[in-house]
This record gives sequence, structure tokens and C-alpha cells, in this order.
Amino acid sequence: FLNLLPALNPDVLNSDSYYNATEHLIAARQVSDMLNAKPKHPVVIVPGFVNTGLELWKSKPCIAKRTQFRQRMWGTPAMAKAFFYNRTCWLEHMGLDARTGEDPDGIVLRPVEGIDSVDWFMPGYFVWGRMIEALGEIGYTGSNIHAHSYDWRLSPEQLEKRDGYFTKLKKQIEGMRETNPGEEKIALLAHSYGDTLSRYFLEWVESPKGGKGGANWVSDNIATYVNIAGPTLGMPKSVSALLSGEMRDTAVLNELEMTLGPMINTFVEKLIGSLEEITLVFRSWSSLWSMLPIGGDEVWGGSEIAASSSTTSDPEEVIDETPLSADVADANFLTIREFKNQREKKKWKKQQKEASATLTGLSMDNSLHFLHDLAKQTTPANAETSFKKRTKDKWYGHPLRSKLPNAPKMKIFCLYGVGKSTERSYRYTKDGFGEHLGGGGSDEGNVRRHHHRTASTSLTANASVVAKQYKLDVESDPSQLEWQKGTLSVDGDGSIPLVSLGYACASPWRAKSQNPSSIPIKIREYAHLPKTLMEGGFQGISEGEHVNIMGNVDMIRDVLKIVTGHGDAVEERISSDLPAIVRKVDENRLKSTKRGGGRRLHRNKAGF
Repeated sequence: FLNLLPALNPDVLNSDSYYNATEHLIAARQVSDMLNAKPKHPVVIVPGFVNTGLELWKSKPCIAKRTQFRQRMWGTPAMAKAFFYNRTCWLEHMGLDARTGEDPDGIVLRPVEGIDSVDWFMPGYFVWGRMIEALGEIGYTGSNIHAHSYDWRLSPEQLEKRDGYFTKLKKQIEGMRETNPGEEKIALLAHSYGDTLSRYFLEWVESPKGGKGGANWVSDNIATYVNIAGPTLGMPKSVSALLSGEMRDTAVLNELEMTLGPMINTFVEKLIGSLEEITLVFRSWSSLWSMLPIGGDEVWGGSEIAASSSTTSDPEEVIDETPLSADVADANFLTIREFKNQREKKKWKKQQKEASATLTGLSMDNSLHFLHDLAKQTTPANAETSFKKRTKDKWYGHPLRSKLPNAPKMKIFCLYGVGKSTERSYRYTKDGFGEHLGGGGSDEGNVRRHHHRTASTSLTANASVVAKQYKLDVESDPSQLEWQKGTLSVDGDGSIPLVSLGYACASPWRAKSQNPSSIPIKIREYAHLPKTLMEGGFQGISEGEHVNIMGNVDMIRDVLKIVTGHGDAVEERISSDLPAIVRKVDENRLKSTKRGGGRRLHRNKAGF
């Protein structure tokens, strides 16, 4: 099966039975013929999370002998070589210092620059590759396409502080506009986390405390902003990643490890790494902290469930699980099940009625407090910075607080996929009884082994504290809701829930309070229509999945129309339950405003 993946066997691309990857070029020629489309707006690409290659400028001895100066540590097959040579050392190099959030001593990774840094992740695995090829088909070249790559481990604030990222982006855009025939304004294209950075930039660049570009800089330089699959209201997956290094896709491996013990333990760790190490690496990336869900209980649900003790074989009986209404939970975001000791846990597994479990349900606001309290013990720099930022609830590009630029001629397009199961809420259990850590033995011994794997690195500020104290509760999946492997899924693109993809574009950004110059905004949804592997399903032409949408021919066709000055031909298209979600969230926010807990809410022009 693995030999069918193009990244591992490029010969598959030459097979007659495999998708030959020409449809995006055909689409480009169709746009050119129908609209006489030619390059108009210079294109600046802001790639997404983990989409930019990272190269090694300085390394530690544990990996130096097997690597070369500027070798890729992220992206290309060189990454796999470094990973399998010494996984722990590779993870240490991918992490940042837990105390400062900056480069660890003796390690320097920096982003690869240019189009080559964002086109193909590995041979046969595209990111921006198909889009760039399609742009080339209608006449674009390296002189009017620029990929503004970055170190995706960093928050927007850290990117500007360490690399001057936004200062360089401002100068790049000004230079491209000035040297382009007719001084055409720029088309800014962003994918995933690139949306977070782009929104930050669009406010920062005009701020007297930021880029000092003046009140009309965006109006003078940006023709259109295209947000592709942006986590506008954050990403629930970031909570589980920071809490335990887990997501739904890794939970099954954890369950196998618990069941089979030491026999499979080595294999799992070789495949995905120790979740203790991975948790610490994730916490060291300030970017993940910048993608935590935004909007609090008004958006994500806020009905608190007080901690309670269950003496029944069915602990769900003490939880009032209100069914999800239009993707917005009226119940808790995190549910945590804990036992007094291992004996009680074994009783619960056997469904003995005398077993007791303590259940705690947390709203989104309290879930984030819970995460910060845990993480500050091991990664104080990022946890404390994030907590202060969230408490203030004000930053450049805030989707529910910041005003859009004063640029009435600019256009905004929100393009994203729908129809793919996406993580939205989580169930956790305490990970403190040894079975996950070592497949058996005493708790004390397992904890010692747990610490030993991270004590010599810069990934933790306190080696005596276990980072991964909780794990996804894969053993408790209530049948009345779509729970799988400790997660509840809703509509989205597989990574970002629909409420985060579309709400801001549909409601607050269309209100005069946040869009004073009435910038036109269009939403375009793409249904996730995957194909089998042999039909091109590995990365096909009709997917709405978070990354693979970059090869969606319909989406590529729309982007080509936009950048060539034919954006009016791209009509708004909403096929999901987004209107119901907008009404629900607007209602929640209005109630909060009346209670004095939020800002005044204005009805959006689209009438959602």
C-alpha cells in the first residue's frame, strides 16, 4: 500500500492507472480562453502551517554527522532520513526553547525562501505546486509571483521580532507594485495559518505602532485578499495538540500501545514519537498557541458541568449532553474523567457499578484556562504570553474585534472546503496509572522513565513535571453523538470546523462596525468529493480537505479569475449549514452583549 503513495514511490506518477495531474492546467487554459485572462495583479503567497520547508543552519552533535549545512529538517525526503536516524534528536531540533520560545542553544532552523519552499512538500505531494503551475499556464512568472515563506513554528509577534517578517512583507509588496507594469495592486493569497498572519499584517502595516504605513496603505497596495481555508476563529485541534500531543488520528495508536504493551510500544514511538516529547515540541511552538479557538463560550458553547462523582457503570448519565445545534455546542468543550486509583479504573472497565469516576465538564473559556495552567509548568514562555494575550482579547487581526482596512476597492474572498468530518470537542482521562507510559510496572517507575526521555533537552522548563498528564478517552464514546476516539466531529474541512472557516466572513466582517468601508466579501464553499487512490484520491482534483483543496480544480479556476481581474465572475456559493451557524452565534453574542459581557453586535448586511 505504501508504495502507491507518490511521496514514497514517484514511479506511480507515471502509471497509466494513476491521475496524470493535468486537469489544473486544462482549467487554466479554459479561464484564459473564456475570459481572455492574462496576468494582472502580482501574486504574493503566504503559505500555511507546516507548509514551508525548514533548513538547518546550526545543529547539535547528535545529528550533525548525518546532516549537511542547510539540509532540510522539514520537507523533502531528507526530513525522513534525519527523523529515522535519531528521532529524539530530530524532535529536539524541531522544538524551540521552553523558557524563551526562541532558538535552543546550538540549534538554528530557518525557512527555505522562494517558491521552492512552498510548492511541493515531498515528491508527489503538492502544497502550492498545482496553483503555481496553473498561474504559470496563464502567463505568470517568477517576476510577478512571490512566496513569502516563514518559520511556521512562530507566532505573528515572534516572526516580526526575530525575522522582521512583516517589515519584509511590506517592502516586498511595495516593490512588486512599483515594478509591475501599470503599478497594479497586489493579490494576497493565504492558506491556513497564513490567514492568521495576513490578517495580522493588514492591521499591523497601517498601525503607528506597527508598520507605520498610514491609513491608506492597504487601499493603495492590495487589490484583493484571498483567504483559503483560514482558521479564522481558531482550531480546536490546537487544544488537543497542546494538551497531550494527540488528535483523533493518533488516538488509535495510543490505544494499541495500551492494549499490547511493550511489544508495540517501540513501533509506535518510532512511527510518531513519544507523545511526551511531541507534547513538549508542540507547546514550544508559539504558532499553535496563536491558533487556539477564538470567541469563547459565545462561539464554542458555554454550559458548564460541575465536577461530579459517578458511582454507576455509565458515567455519561451525570453529563447533560445537549445535541449539537448547527455546529455550536451548548454543552462542554472538554470532558475529563478521572479515577482515584488504578483499582477503580479497572472496576470501571469491567462496568462494575461500585466503581467511581470523577467527571468534569469545561466550557471553552475554562478549557483554555485548564490548558494554560498545565502548560505553564513545562513551557512557561508561550503559556504565559498566550494567557495575557487572551485575557486582553486584543491583537492585530482579531477576527471579532479588529476593523477591516479602509479600502473600499479591495475585495475579500473566503474559499474553503466542507463536508469532511472535523474535530470539535474532546473527552480526556487522566494519564497517570502507568499503562500508557510503559505497558506495565509501577507508576513511580514509569514516571521516571517518562522524565528520562526529555530531561536532557531544552523542550521543558521543569523536567520533574510530566507534560502529558491527560490522554484522549478512547474508551468512552457515547452512542447518541458522533464520538470517535475521544473526539466529537462536525462539518468542516478535516482540520478546521465550519464555524471557524465561515462565521467571520459571513457576519462580523459584513457589519459596518468591523467593515467601515464596506469591502465586498464573498464566500465560496467546495464540497469534499474524494476519489479512490487509483483515481487520484491521494491528492485529487475535487477535494475540500484542508490541504488537498489546494489541488481542487474548481478552486484553482476561481483563484485564476480573481488574480486576473475577473473576480466579479466568482459568485458566492454556500451549500453548508453556515447560515444556521451564523444565526446561532449571533444570538449567543447578542445575549452576552445584553448581559454586559461583550461589545455591541451589529446585524450584517447579508442578513444571515
